[in-house]
Amino acid sequence: MKRSIAALLACALTAALAVPAEATNSRHGDRFANTEPDETVTRSRSEAVEAAGQIPGAAMVLLEALRWRGRTAQQLGLPSKLWCADFMNFVLRRAGGKGTRSRAARSFLDFGHKLDGPRVGAIAIFYRGGPNNGHVGVVRGTDGDGNPIVVSGNHGNMVQQSVYPKSKVLAYVMPPKYVLDDMAAAARRAAAAANK
Repeated sequence: MKRSIAALLACALTAALAVPAEATNSRHGDRFANTEPDETVTRSRSEAVEAAGQIPGAAMVLLEALRWRGRTAQQLGLPSKLWCADFMNFVLRRAGGKGTRSRAARSFLDFGHKLDGPRVGAIAIFYRGGPNNGHVGVVRGTDGDGNPIVVSGNHGNMVQQSVYPKSKVLAYVMPPKYVLDDMAAAARRAAAAANK
């Protein structure tokens, strides 16, 4: 059963990574004017799937975030102002886990355990001017310079994927083990229900 769930997640993540990249910079007041248009993930798809599959739940967080690309806060039922943390919490709930329940992007700095660098499916927290401001999203990969490619809410007023400067990263975190365990259990229940 565990192997079939892992295979299902690997196939789904491979399909999601095969989606063509979109240019995501907005000319209309983008909060991250220093971000560049999306680039192709330089890592192989099989490496990305394998990396996300190493941590139960990581693939589910990324897949859930990718599922909502192009949607606005209104379409997701989220507040229309400063909603990146709302989206991150939404993704974690939809994947079967719990988030920070805070509207602050920096609330994810104390969520789970910090990583030494970007990992597929990890949560990236960014500096955005001022001691309390930030941005948060899910890492999909990195570009050739080590900058994270992130899927996040409230980027150009919708869920988008873009390359962010690694110099703006405050931390990369993986959700706590109990959250990852909850997500893995939710995936097992969904797989069992699908096999009935």
